[in-house]
Amino acid sequence: MSLQFNNRFQLIFRDNRLIASQIDGQGSAMYLHTLDLIVFELLKENAFNLNGFQSIAHDKWVQRLAKGINESQIQSRLQQLKSGNILIDQCRTISVDNTMALNQTNISSFNLPAKLTTSKHLSFFRNESDWCFWSSPLNQYITCNYQQLIILSQFLETQNIQRLKEKCSEKFNQKLITDTLTRFFETGVLIDVSGLPEKKDCSCTDTEQLQQIDQSKWWQNIEPDDNRLPIYFVPHMKNHYPLALGVLFSSIKNFNDGELLNKYQLVPINFLEPKDLFNGPYKKFGTGIWLFSNYMWSLDVNMVICNAIKKHNPSNITIHGGPSTPEYPQASQDFMSKNLSVDISVHGEGEISINEILSNIKSDANGQPQIQAGLELVHGITFRNKNDNSTLHRTPKRSRTATPDSVPSPYLTGCFDGYGVDVEAAIIESNRGCPFGCTFCDWGSATNQKVRKFDLQRVKDEIDWIASNQIRVLWIADANYGLYDRDIELAQYIVETKKRTGFPEEVVVNYTKNSTWRLVEIIKVFNAGGIISQGIISIQTTDEKTLEVINRKNIKTEKYDELTKVFYDLRLPLSTDLMMGLPGITIAGFNKDLQKYIDMDVSIKAYPTQLLPNSPMADPEYLEKYQIKTDENDFLIASFSYTEEDLKWMKAMYHMYTVADGYGLLRYVIRYLQWEHNIQAVDFMGDLLKFVNHNPSKYQQITWAVRFFITDKSMPGGWYRFYQQIGQYINEHYDIVLDSGLKTVLTVSQYCMPDDTLDYPVTIKLAHDFTAYFSARRQHSETKCPPLTAYPAANFQVSDPNNMVSIDMDYLQYDSHQYFWELHSPVSRPKSSSEFVYEKETAEA
Repeated sequence: MSLQFNNRFQLIFRDNRLIASQIDGQGSAMYLHTLDLIVFELLKENAFNLNGFQSIAHDKWVQRLAKGINESQIQSRLQQLKSGNILIDQCRTISVDNTMALNQTNISSFNLPAKLTTSKHLSFFRNESDWCFWSSPLNQYITCNYQQLIILSQFLETQNIQRLKEKCSEKFNQKLITDTLTRFFETGVLIDVSGLPEKKDCSCTDTEQLQQIDQSKWWQNIEPDDNRLPIYFVPHMKNHYPLALGVLFSSIKNFNDGELLNKYQLVPINFLEPKDLFNGPYKKFGTGIWLFSNYMWSLDVNMVICNAIKKHNPSNITIHGGPSTPEYPQASQDFMSKNLSVDISVHGEGEISINEILSNIKSDANGQPQIQAGLELVHGITFRNKNDNSTLHRTPKRSRTATPDSVPSPYLTGCFDGYGVDVEAAIIESNRGCPFGCTFCDWGSATNQKVRKFDLQRVKDEIDWIASNQIRVLWIADANYGLYDRDIELAQYIVETKKRTGFPEEVVVNYTKNSTWRLVEIIKVFNAGGIISQGIISIQTTDEKTLEVINRKNIKTEKYDELTKVFYDLRLPLSTDLMMGLPGITIAGFNKDLQKYIDMDVSIKAYPTQLLPNSPMADPEYLEKYQIKTDENDFLIASFSYTEEDLKWMKAMYHMYTVADGYGLLRYVIRYLQWEHNIQAVDFMGDLLKFVNHNPSKYQQITWAVRFFITDKSMPGGWYRFYQQIGQYINEHYDIVLDSGLKTVLTVSQYCMPDDTLDYPVTIKLAHDFTAYFSARRQHSETKCPPLTAYPAANFQVSDPNNMVSIDMDYLQYDSHQYFWELHSPVSRPKSSSEFVYEKETAEA
């Protein structure tokens, strides 16, 4: 039998299970068993024949591992490995020079940590006849034999050295097991996770919830009132207080000194899954009025609930508002025709409309809600004819509320006191409206509007309430935070509140479009106070044609350029927002946007353009004029300026940017090539993307980075191997010699990537002073600077103040504008807030 292990596969561990994987994604992965490692070894020795089957099946230790296994089952497994292409007839030979055998590594005299797991970057590959892996602690390729790999695999299964020794006593002596695991630990295969916190279990029982909220505000502790109709408020996110619903609750509760409470019972705002909502409050309080606030992320679940309650009892009255409830006449009619369970659509601000609507609903003789004729006098709504469900009545447009403080704060009036325990974020407004008229936007249907301010003391009191309830994230929902001097005062108050209470930890804002010095002051205040936040310039695009099409030419982008230098000089975090698929954009225009902000060293977050139902872009005339096409989720997929294929390429380029510059895998490489070889960053990224698409198997680590890194932040085989391949690609594709300058760039890049096998800080000796080189190039990009090879040798230190090597990447930060991955160094981008604190403490020391 001439079968061999397919060297295109590597052995990796996920959740302590051994997997054979082609990390370039060209084949399916397969879980492996210890017996498979024995099979691979016998095939290597050409000893796998009928006797081989028999010897494995009758081995006492094998029987202990897989009780009852027989020759037929082993043959079946062999066929599975062949079908998965893990075993093939012939394969290429991989040979790595300058390796060290695991048995030759030193062993320190200490006890192994209590809790061990494998490095997230670990992978084993075939090196001639042995298994090989990269050891960052030793800066060396290490080879091991199949027995050592079996010991590792069995240890990860048992998670206990003593049980492992008992299980494998017939195969390996105890000293071999201890020595092997110790060597794996010292070479970085195994890492110590004893000190890491367990992942938080956010689930809790109803009893636990009741112990941590105001039980008097819980629906279970309120008795139904047969003389009043219940009103249900339907929240859609467990970890947010639903501000819009809270405003409605407060408005109804306080209308004319509580007049509506004589006929309506307000069911407390508690987050419940749909089935719990039906089986809990609805079952208890019965048929009533249902209020929904529709956003693009909540519309689907809201309609599921709406359909279900109308199906159960058509007498329920459903009222929908919010930004995703269409206002344009035809769109509104289409929405109501498609969603027959919707009784009333509210257009614009709903806190006044809702009281007038409720004033025109009464109970019939059976206690069921009935809409009255006076509803047609309520402005700003569309509703169904009582006698003909298919006929719609649309009333005149409603004027905006002149004084937003007319409705008391839902936070300060107890609307959320019984909401639940898993709340992470709270939303507040300090003003409403937006003076700009960008066509893609619908800021609460308040674009091109005068800005109306909430009372400053009310806003501060809401911040106090949020902090006292230990809410981690504060979201300020102003369209242009930083437009007024008082926004600086609010930032200072937030920091003072955090000093008193420890909360909030993070602030999410939408900064003013025509950014000013206030933005700098606000970020300085937040960072000095340990608040996670950063400057965000909502540029969307710099393409002149596109700016004209989207009515954004009045927003002066040169102000952003001025701010960028200020932020860089002050070491404050800054990012920019771009939009993919705006009408008017082209591939060239999008690449120009990417290149501009790479040159400015500002992080980019790009978002697909979605057609908001009440935005100017949704106007039928606008759609026709610019030939806009959307998908089933209303995302733009084509326009007069780009095709569907063009948009796919723009999205692929942004994905490539996110890997290369956002997370920093190639941050220094692309700048070095641009500065010294005149290869534009977007050209290099485009070339590499095309190469990977056409040659996915040539450089497997590069392909992994391009295709999978964003969703699985690891580098199977280690960062050294990845940057080796980057150097080879550059040499082959651009005929650039791998000299000491390029090697320095690759080394810096390698050590700036989190490696859970290293202890930080790490200091390395470089052939050239990269810190001085990068700083000079960054500050004087348009002047002639000496090449990197002209700089003398220097040390370079990397630290990990954000604990990136062990952080849970799924629960890192609420606001996703910052890329937390690259480690701290003299040339890394500034981040908030722990890195800022680290820098300050280092300077003071």
